[in-house]
Amino acid sequence: MEYSDIEGSLKNKIYYEKYKNRHAQLNAVLKSMSEGIILVDNNKQIVYQNEFFNNRLFNENRKVNLKTECDLIQFLQQVTDPPIDNVDELINSDEIDIKFSIKQSNRIKYFTLNKFSVCTETDFIGNGYLLRDITKEAEIDQLKTNLITIASHEFKTPITSIRGSVETLMRQDANWDESFKQELLQGIHEDILHLQDLLSVWFDIKKIEVGTMSLNKGFFPVFQLIANTLDKLPQEIIESNKVQYVENNAEEIPLLYGDRKRLQQVLLNLIMNGIVHNDSQKKKVIITVTSDYQYVYIHVKDNGIGISTKDSKKIFDRFFRVDNSPQRKTGGTGLGLSICIGLMREHDGDILVESEPGKGSIFTLKLPIVSKGHGDQDES
Repeated sequence: MEYSDIEGSLKNKIYYEKYKNRHAQLNAVLKSMSEGIILVDNNKQIVYQNEFFNNRLFNENRKVNLKTECDLIQFLQQVTDPPIDNVDELINSDEIDIKFSIKQSNRIKYFTLNKFSVCTETDFIGNGYLLRDITKEAEIDQLKTNLITIASHEFKTPITSIRGSVETLMRQDANWDESFKQELLQGIHEDILHLQDLLSVWFDIKKIEVGTMSLNKGFFPVFQLIANTLDKLPQEIIESNKVQYVENNAEEIPLLYGDRKRLQQVLLNLIMNGIVHNDSQKKKVIITVTSDYQYVYIHVKDNGIGISTKDSKKIFDRFFRVDNSPQRKTGGTGLGLSICIGLMREHDGDILVESEPGKGSIFTLKLPIVSKGHGDQDES
């Protein structure tokens, strides 16, 4: 073999190694991208598709093999909810941005899809599709919108009431009775507490959302949790005997492990819901406790209005209210149960629901049984 042939072979090998390394680097970049990417050649064949695209769009139980650009468009039409309405524009345009949503595991996820042309210095070689998950941004925007909407309603009433009472007390041409003054001051105090509760609720939602909720966990008996919760009920409810705790097996129930105040917050919310959302002449909420080898269950049964199967799947969604009509009898932000489920999941627990319209509901707090040794390790 001549020297020039050897030199040529060495150069080809060097070029090949450089190309191989660049290809490996490019492939690594595409795989690690926080966006999805699909590349389509001039023959409308899909030549590359990274893992992000697969993981975000494909159901775990449904493996889809996309081979052509047409397959991609048809697949998007099948999974989007509602279906993409500008398909023709997506097919015919060289560059376009579209937004769409997909329902996955009872959650709506939001995406943007950017179509762009791929060209060399001289030739058009195909199209690219860039997928971006904007669920977090969409949820934050929706949260802001809902907070503004709720603030305009929930804050307006107490602020108007406080202003009216203060202006009344400030009138210099009137000589009010002391009892009347105290009545106005009591109303102002209650309105301020209501505003504080609203702010507290929103702060809790934010802490759960970003994972900064701190829990002061410890061991305590379930009857203590229930007794402390019942003590927090309004006096009129306590005196009316609307809420009963059936204590028939307290000695058999393992100690609970968790943040007592936060679990009390959850239980109190469920009890009050059973009283407030209740049209019965004799309102009743009955609390019972059971357990198995894994969990302690606190059951809150009411004889209220009940919930349909359709609505029972949504009641833990933020801002969802079973009755959203302007004539609804009860107020509220639609955040209470969302906070409850968030707090239970912070305890590795859950809330189960059994309900039927007109026949009341049973909400069950499901808390894992934790051994003393494991709990002590967690606290450290």
